[in-house]
Order: sequence, then structure tokens, then C-alpha cells
Amino acid sequence: MSPVLPFLAAALAAAGLQQGPAARPSPALICSTLEEAAPPGTGAVLLVFFSIECPVCYEELFESRYLIERGGWPVTVVGVALALRDDLRTFLDKHAWTAPVVLDRRKTLFRKYKVDAVPFRTLLLGAEAVYRDDPYLGPDARREEIVRCLTRHFSR
Repeated sequence: MSPVLPFLAAALAAAGLQQGPAARPSPALICSTLEEAAPPGTGAVLLVFFSIECPVCYEELFESRYLIERGGWPVTVVGVALALRDDLRTFLDKHAWTAPVVLDRRKTLFRKYKVDAVPFRTLLLGAEAVYRDDPYLGPDARREEIVRCLTRHFSR
């Protein structure tokens, strides 16, 4: 056995990673409903509608999580995707995504929040959508709008 292997195994274990067939899947929760992903009464929710085939979409997903964490806002980020479950699991594992994702194959949330194209974000306070992306704005302008909305609702 190579003298490097024990050190590699120890480094992987210290990083919370495993090698071989014992490796665990990502802790991301793939949910069937929004209520499962963010139970009522858990606070504000930022829905991020995305496609796993669209780099712009998943950049927006990751950026949204970073934006919420950096701002310290009490908001749960929930992804919403139409992908096949196995493809979505592979995507989440590849990108080490840990927040809940609703698998919306029947487009229930897409219809409810009138989402025609992705990427798209909606901020929910309780049952009320207090922010919806303007599809005519570019990514930078949409980012500024969501920050203004978050600041207005949570910086008091």
C-alpha cells in the first residue's frame, strides 16, 4: 500500500468526505411540496426557480443563497426545479447544495407564482408574495431590486 493513501484517507475524513462506495449523498432535501421544504410558520422564503441545464439559472440559485447568508436576513432559500429526480440529485451532489429543493414536476408552484421562464425569484412572507423578479430587467438590476426588498422588510 502506498504511504500516501492513509494520509489521503485521513484528509478526506477530516474534510467530511469519504471515498468509494461508502460515500454519502448530499444532505440536500428534495421535497414534493413547498410545505415540506419550508413548513408554514418558519418565516420568509425565497423561492428560486431554476433549471439544472441552465448555467445562468444555477448561478442565480447559488448567488441567492450567498446574498441571503451575506445579508444575514432571516430567509430560507428554496430551489424549485422541474428536473427528473435522479438528474436533480446528481446536480445537487455535484454542487454540494444543502438547502431544500422542491421537485415541481407538475408545475404547481410555477403556475401559482406565474413563472414563465427561469431563472426567477419570488420572496414569500407567509402566504404573500412580496417580491417577484421583473423578467425585463437584467441580472444586476434584479439583484438590486431583491436587495432593496429584503432591506425594506428586514432592516428595521
